[in-house]
Amino acid sequence: MGQRTASSAARAKSERATGARTPEKRAGGARARSEPLYVQVVSTLKEEILKGVHPVGTQLPSEDLLADRFSVSRHTIREALRRLRDDGLIASRQGAPTTVVRPAAGSGAYVHEIDSINDLFSFVSALQFQIDSVEVVTANAALAQQLGANVGEKWLRIEGFRFPADDKTAACWMEVFVHEDYAGVARLLAHNKGPIFELIETLYGERIVEVEQTLRTSPMPAQAAATLRTEPGETSVEVIRTFRIASGKTAEVSIAHYPADSFTFSMTLRRTR
Repeated sequence: MGQRTASSAARAKSERATGARTPEKRAGGARARSEPLYVQVVSTLKEEILKGVHPVGTQLPSEDLLADRFSVSRHTIREALRRLRDDGLIASRQGAPTTVVRPAAGSGAYVHEIDSINDLFSFVSALQFQIDSVEVVTANAALAQQLGANVGEKWLRIEGFRFPADDKTAACWMEVFVHEDYAGVARLLAHNKGPIFELIETLYGERIVEVEQTLRTSPMPAQAAATLRTEPGETSVEVIRTFRIASGKTAEVSIAHYPADSFTFSMTLRRTR
């Protein structure tokens, strides 16, 4: 025990004298030189948690192992873990391991957990759509490929940001494309903050029975970066959803960009036999 305490004390002294060689410092970035050591540890662990490196319900390495990994003192690790607890990403109690938990509401981390199409509808409905622009566009070759449409088709394009209820921090930037057959929803947009597919169902009596969803990384669009507190071109999580009615026809395609460091996707798979 005395040897471990001496080792931690020596590590802390080394930090004060020269600064520990954390992963960020080894990269030589200006960010690493300007941020306290615990902030660098928080940033790395938070990114790993949100990317699923440490799944919900699993335990983080011990303080000693984390201190060795980041070449910092246990005091620095404790401060980093305290910040992660404040963010609602981990939970711990005296004498028990630190466990990764589902981010709490208002933590700034958006957990996308899907078990059924109804869960997807609930997730989408929980975010309010603040519309910035509406226009009718004609699909060129690039847009037609993106939407799975035909060149020359007309689509109602709706652009804006989605916000959690009672939160002024945007969750994502979104483009919604509505097939021209359902473009009449445009007249209802001024009084609607919910999902567009609900307007299609209400106004046209159609029912969305299938949603195809694709997640991929892509550069953050320049027009979205400032509001989402990122830089243009930084990695974002792009979520593309294609909404189809019973006939198989595509009624709507939505394309959303989330900051990569605040998005987690969770899906439950069950055996059917």
